[in-house]
Amino acid sequence: MTGHPFVHLRIHTEYSLSDGLIYIPSLMEKAAADNMPSVAITDQSNLYGAVKFYQSAMAFGIKPVIGVDIWLEATEAKAPCARLTLLCQNRQGYLNLLKLITKSFLEGQTLDRPIVKRTWLTELNHGLIALSGADEGEIGSALLNNEIEKANACAQAFSQLFANRFYIELNRTGHAVEANYIPLAVSLAERLQLPVVATNAVRFLTLDDFDAHEARVCVQEGVTLNDPNRSRRYTDQQYFKSAAEMQALFADIPEA
Repeated sequence: MTGHPFVHLRIHTEYSLSDGLIYIPSLMEKAAADNMPSVAITDQSNLYGAVKFYQSAMAFGIKPVIGVDIWLEATEAKAPCARLTLLCQNRQGYLNLLKLITKSFLEGQTLDRPIVKRTWLTELNHGLIALSGADEGEIGSALLNNEIEKANACAQAFSQLFANRFYIELNRTGHAVEANYIPLAVSLAERLQLPVVATNAVRFLTLDDFDAHEARVCVQEGVTLNDPNRSRRYTDQQYFKSAAEMQALFADIPEA
């Protein structure tokens, strides 16, 4: 393997009930087999798998990075909430993430979703690294809507809040919007001198697990696989790719 080792920073395990299919010990076996030095889990709005993940990672000699995918409060009324990924940098970050998730369930419930309010992040951002959420994040949404000034302002605000701890996230998972999003995101990052990071929004372990993953999503949504109207929010590329696969995927943006 050439270049820097790749580390997966966005993974949903079986503890993401709506869309995760990964069994943590199997994840560690896969990461160890590929000689990955570290790996992160970012289950949706919860830390239920954190202890099991930490123990399993340590047993395999892999550095565990604990994180969460959160839904962030919208800036405008009736606007959809946006995705943001928070990763623990240290113990203070872990304690702050615990507080944020707890508050989201107790005080931020909106339409059956635990939402993190922006004012909480002002107080509880220390020790946390933030990834922008790619095309599902606030910046990505603005870029795709050709709201460049809004995207700039949002990126600047996040980079000030998470000083030297904020990254513009890039995905290449086969979604149609990515072809438009990535050049706009890279341009924004260059313009504002922000770092970029490649993720794969991992939801299952191997390519062959895609059908089982889709079945799980259908069960959660109360629809059948052959329903022509069911949501198709995932692709078969959202598996735990090897470091070599990810380096090849982003060969044109090696800094990611």
